[in-house]
Amino acid sequence: MTSPLRCAIIEDEPLAQQLLEKYVRRVPSLQLIATFDDAISAFEQLPAQQPEVIFLDINMPEMTGLEFLQAYPSPHPLVVMTTANPNHAIEGFDLGVVDYLLKPIAFDRFLKAIGRVKERVPKPAQAPPANNSLADSVSLPIPSPATMEPPAADFIYLKTDKKLEQIHLNELVYAEALGDYIKVFLPDRFVVTHLTMTKLAEVLPTDRFLRINRSFIIQLRHVKVLEGNSVRLSTGDSLIIGPRYRDAVKERIRREQIG
Repeated sequence: MTSPLRCAIIEDEPLAQQLLEKYVRRVPSLQLIATFDDAISAFEQLPAQQPEVIFLDINMPEMTGLEFLQAYPSPHPLVVMTTANPNHAIEGFDLGVVDYLLKPIAFDRFLKAIGRVKERVPKPAQAPPANNSLADSVSLPIPSPATMEPPAADFIYLKTDKKLEQIHLNELVYAEALGDYIKVFLPDRFVVTHLTMTKLAEVLPTDRFLRINRSFIIQLRHVKVLEGNSVRLSTGDSLIIGPRYRDAVKERIRREQIG
């Protein structure tokens, strides 16, 4: 049986603190080990308690949540930010924050954040099968810390209509360039953001997303049919593959072919 995730709360608002404590205690897979009213006390005491998850308020006196996270010993625990203002989302995203909970926090949204936390929890290593033959054993190189990269985040934030909106990467079907704007298509809707296609391509994982012409980037998992010089996506849209992209696109999709 998997042990509950050890959680800490850093929140200076009493009502928000009580609500988070209530939510944590309602989830059997979580264990509340500490609650702090200010970031400075948490910074001094929390590392010794080795939490796996921290619910961290952004706006606190003396030391903000972002300042706490920047100074916390590395590698820091998985962090879920809590805030009434999403303006600091991009800065926190750069620091590896798992999710943001906007106050007032609903329980279903809290559960969604916990689901994302669990996706980021390292899986326990499995023991190799017993084998008495030294000839059958294989020695694999262990990457040094300098060569290891942190796992890619599962979401991005896009500025839409004067607000920051979180877009889960699995839901991003494709993106279309519209001059200085991009239209991002999700399974049931689309959003428009002021961004260049080049900038978007830089932040999307290259093993999951593919540019098929100057105006479109698609996610491979949403490609349902490759036919001729076009792809049909899970939304039903058919997009043309540009001449200069055709060989690379077809080769990339056919890597997943079986038989």
